[in-house]
Amino acid sequence: MADTKAADPINLEPTQNDPIDLSNLSLESLVLLLNTERLDCLKESARKELDELKKRQADVKKLHDALRAINSATDDKGKLDLSKNKELQEHFKNAKELGIDVRESKGTYTKEERDRLVENIRILVDDLNVENDLQLQTLSKLTNERYESYQMARSILKPLSDAKQRAAREISGRGG
Repeated sequence: MADTKAADPINLEPTQNDPIDLSNLSLESLVLLLNTERLDCLKESARKELDELKKRQADVKKLHDALRAINSATDDKGKLDLSKNKELQEHFKNAKELGIDVRESKGTYTKEERDRLVENIRILVDDLNVENDLQLQTLSKLTNERYESYQMARSILKPLSDAKQRAAREISGRGG
């Protein structure tokens, strides 16, 4: 008995041995196959974009945590002492990994050095937030494309289904 799974309009998944023979598929099956592929592609793209966005947002959170730690560790004269603050040293290590020029070996920062460091962190946070905004726009575009693909498939399949129903009524003698 031959495997007809590839030509089954309900299950369009090819078997491992048999690729889909497009010439044996109905128009409805082809529309469903194309739409499914398009929706899967858009879903995968959106997933990748969202993963990147989440990672970048986690980096922004790390930088905000570093700013909070810097503010907490700054004395009333504006000096920052790292030597005894392990938490702040860890935040500095994270900031350095994200591209901030941090001298971890420097034990104390003057007010001016501290202010420059804080400004550099804020600039990086702003840059990351701009990238996040752009990525959110891309995600929104992908979501809209998925919706439009779904609507397009519906607008193609509905007339095909209506035509089949009309033909079935005419064959059965009920007319339309």
